[in-house]
Amino acid sequence: MRDLSARMRSRGPDGSGYYGNERFGLAHERLAIMDPEGGKQPIVYEDAKYSVCANGEIYNFRQLQEKYELGTAKTGSDSEVLLQLFKLIGPEFVKELNGIFGFVCVGDDGENILAARDHCGIKPLYIGYGIGGSIWFASELKAICDQCETIEEFPAGYYWTPESGFVKYYMPDWDSDDYVGRKDTSHVREVLTQAVREQMMSDVPIGLLLSGGLDSAVISTIIKPMLEETKQQFITFTVGQEGSPDITAARMMSEHLGTDHHEYLFTSEEACSIIPDVVYHLETYEPELIRSAIPNYFLARLASKYVKVVLTGEGSDELFAGYLYFRDAPNSTAIHKELRRIFHHLHNVNCQRADRMTMAHGLEARVPFLDPNVIDAVMQVDPELKRIEGENKPEKHALRALFDGEIPDPVLWRTKAMQCEGVGLSWVDDLQAFCAAHVTDEEFDKATTLYKINPPQSKEEMYYRKIFELHYQNMDKFVHVWDGGCRAGGAAWQNQAYTRFGLKDVAQLAKGIEGVRGAE
Repeated sequence: MRDLSARMRSRGPDGSGYYGNERFGLAHERLAIMDPEGGKQPIVYEDAKYSVCANGEIYNFRQLQEKYELGTAKTGSDSEVLLQLFKLIGPEFVKELNGIFGFVCVGDDGENILAARDHCGIKPLYIGYGIGGSIWFASELKAICDQCETIEEFPAGYYWTPESGFVKYYMPDWDSDDYVGRKDTSHVREVLTQAVREQMMSDVPIGLLLSGGLDSAVISTIIKPMLEETKQQFITFTVGQEGSPDITAARMMSEHLGTDHHEYLFTSEEACSIIPDVVYHLETYEPELIRSAIPNYFLARLASKYVKVVLTGEGSDELFAGYLYFRDAPNSTAIHKELRRIFHHLHNVNCQRADRMTMAHGLEARVPFLDPNVIDAVMQVDPELKRIEGENKPEKHALRALFDGEIPDPVLWRTKAMQCEGVGLSWVDDLQAFCAAHVTDEEFDKATTLYKINPPQSKEEMYYRKIFELHYQNMDKFVHVWDGGCRAGGAAWQNQAYTRFGLKDVAQLAKGIEGVRGAE
């Protein structure tokens, strides 16, 4: 088990741990964030024969320790509260957790077992079934892909025990096609601010991934006074090609905030060279996700040289209808239904990218927009307020209006760009040309014969698939492929913005930002 766990060493480069007996084993790779000296895992209560192995953060652990009068903890680790509550009240405590997590608790020396994953799959978890009735859990496929007869993704928002099987605990009221949001946005900023404050929990320095887009600008605006209050340095990171919309807008935002700003400028050649590493860590061959993951990989590598924790703006688009194809949404009912659809894919898309690319470099990404309280607050907003109505009400205008006057207008009203789009207007063309040059016509003609499941529709897709098969044969069911080849392709309406090859009109991403290259 130590060797299998070591396959994920990049997730926890600060130390390894193991605890178990003939009935069970817990192996852990540690990224030391809370109680770096005393919070080693697995955490074990030897006398009571209870132990826990956890990935992620429990933001409300102190409140739970106080609520249940749990007494003095053995460590300063937030993960210890999982052990305390499992021992005290059993698996139902999972409903009260606010955090990002995948964990396994063991009680009575292996007699009782609990596994759980956070509400929307921000942190990964898999369950495998092996020879002789053995059951395996792992944060990444690579740890158990050759150990189990069958493997399943552990569903987000569920817990599991041998007696109950999977139990769904995350069931928000808004998660229904019949639900109609009636609120305005007046409560959103307060809830988001509280989420940012809670997610700043750390015993090591924190940074911010500053893309130059609206969402990271919002988080940076909220976090600035908090860092000043605690006298912490404001460290920001951006990736892109020189003259790209992201680099240009992030420089503007950094200057506005006075941050200690770091950039990584990549070339198209560099992007192509890291495709094998990206596919290996990302554990997918889905092209839209890989394109977005490549700049994330560079960004995480840069940030990991300075900090162990970063906040990001992930998740806002799934709440506020931020993608450009929402311009074509026929009505507010369709908007809410589509938001539910893409929200429930987050665990295989945005969350998978953010987790795998940061953890490939021993970096933890936190996502305030996906705090359950923020999700509730925004999903309860009348979807009519999320409708896009020309230039006067662009995508996410309801969020933009909350920060009007605090964020520079070129950033505040900048057109939404997905991760792969804002970092450079032409590099994806270079990427696709590179992939095409590495797949022969003869190979591509055999695509449907070679790959019965999700046959590649382009040479780009074929190139990614060949790399995936080197590491994860017969693991296709874990690859999320959008209907129509892109996120917009599965919407209930026809969209004019995207195809499976990307955004049709990338020049619009430079609107209002001076000095962007390739926008002519």
